[in-house]
Amino acid sequence: MDVRGHGASTKFYEPLDYRPTLMAEDAANLLRHLHIRNADVMGYSMGARVAALLAIAHPLLVRSLIIGGMGIGLVNGIGGEREISDALLAASPEGIANEQARGYRTFADRTKSDRRALAASILEQRQPIPAERLTAIKAPTLIPVGTRDMVAGSAHELAALIPGAVAFDIPNRDHMLATGDKAYKAAVLDFLAKRP
Repeated sequence: MDVRGHGASTKFYEPLDYRPTLMAEDAANLLRHLHIRNADVMGYSMGARVAALLAIAHPLLVRSLIIGGMGIGLVNGIGGEREISDALLAASPEGIANEQARGYRTFADRTKSDRRALAASILEQRQPIPAERLTAIKAPTLIPVGTRDMVAGSAHELAALIPGAVAFDIPNRDHMLATGDKAYKAAVLDFLAKRP
C-alpha cells in the first residue's frame, strides 16, 4: 500500500492531510474494502507509525504487528521535520547542509517523488504517540531497528512499553539500509512463523 502522498497514491499539499490517524484509517478502509478481517501488519518508519496506530484504533484488524525502523522515537519524536521539508522544497539540492535532510532530498529525487507532497507530509506525519496509548496494542509485536539507526531510537525502549513486544537489532544497518537486510527479513519470517 502506498500511503497518501507517496508512490501511486493521491498527493495532498496541506500538512493536516497527513495526520497519522488519517493514514491509519486509510489502512483500515483498505482492509475492509478487500474484505480482510485481520492481517499481519508490517510498516517501516512512517509506515510503522501508521501500523501502530492501526493496531491501537482497530485491534481486531491486526493479527500481528511489525514496527520496523521505529523505536522510542515513536513516543519521543524524531525532530528535523522543518529542515527536511525545506530541503525537499529547495530549488536545488546543492547547499543543503543538514545530512539527514539531504538524504531525504536525494531519495525523493532518485525515486522521482512529488517533493511538494513529501514536504507537507513530513511536517505532520511524525506526531509522537503517547506512551500510554501503546498499552492498547494487544497483537504480538516485533520491533526491528538497525543498530546504526540514528533516526528511530531504541527498539528495546519501545518494546518495554508494548505488552509482550520483542525488539530485534538489525546488525550494522542504518535507517535507510535496514529494509533490504537479510537478518531483518529472516527475523520477520521467524516471527510470523511463531506467532499464534
